[in-house]
Amino acid sequence: MSSLKMTLPPPNMLVTFEAAGRHLSFSRAAIELNVSRVAVSQQIQALESFLGVQLFHRLDRTIRLSDNGARYHAAISSALRQAVQATIEISSRPIDNIVTISATAGFTTYWLLPNFGGFRALHPDIELRFIVSDQLSGADNSVDIAVTYGSAPPDADSVLLTSQTIAPTCSATYLANRSPPIKPGDLLKHPLIHLEGPYDRLTRWSTWFTNQGVNMDAAKSNITVNTYTNLVQAVFDGQGFALIGPPLMRQFLANKTLVQPIQADPVRCHGFHLTVLSPGAAATEAVAEWIKTSFLCDRDAA
Repeated sequence: MSSLKMTLPPPNMLVTFEAAGRHLSFSRAAIELNVSRVAVSQQIQALESFLGVQLFHRLDRTIRLSDNGARYHAAISSALRQAVQATIEISSRPIDNIVTISATAGFTTYWLLPNFGGFRALHPDIELRFIVSDQLSGADNSVDIAVTYGSAPPDADSVLLTSQTIAPTCSATYLANRSPPIKPGDLLKHPLIHLEGPYDRLTRWSTWFTNQGVNMDAAKSNITVNTYTNLVQAVFDGQGFALIGPPLMRQFLANKTLVQPIQADPVRCHGFHLTVLSPGAAATEAVAEWIKTSFLCDRDAA
């Protein structure tokens, strides 16, 4: 046993390899481990150098385990599972009271965390672990509850919490020294903040202007971001207008930090779905019920 340190790779390499092999994705492993994709890639390269073998075949936008990698992953996964089980068996920490929630960056930042104090007051003994992800990964069995945006996840018993409603939105400070735009066409005189990536097409300015019967070719120079949190931050910073709204922006619209001064009907987009992946545990059921009840109260108050 004295030679373990000389024979075994560092534990972080093994944990990273297990996650990357389970997801067959460095990006998803990075999300789970709360590190960057580059860090995961570096850990895998270091492990391959340590072992002197190739563990993954890097393909175009995908990876797969090599023969050596598959054998090693099976052994390491089994060993880590045994270590986890042994830890649970002797630990005095109430593992059953830890609930892992996977949710989008926007939902985590603008709904879960701001409302967490209310849950803590009701259930001080339950510990929440947040994983930020825009997709529900069925391979990740560490997640107890998932909140996803878009269509309901396939092959899952999900509940629709609420739909997102968007409209041209800006900060109150942006309009402080400007005449507020009234008609949709007036927005062409203002900077627009675009959200690109695999998002609902209804959140795109091109779709919105087309539905309003406005040609946006004469629009000013704009800003484009690829994450919802950056989109919202740009609005807060007074950079112009973005297509956002309730439920995530409800508190900011209510306290007038954000305003929607355009004479146009709001657009109803896809919704947020709650999926309980580990039913039966009392702590998990308590968290799921709190989320569902909170959205019912929001709808009744709206």
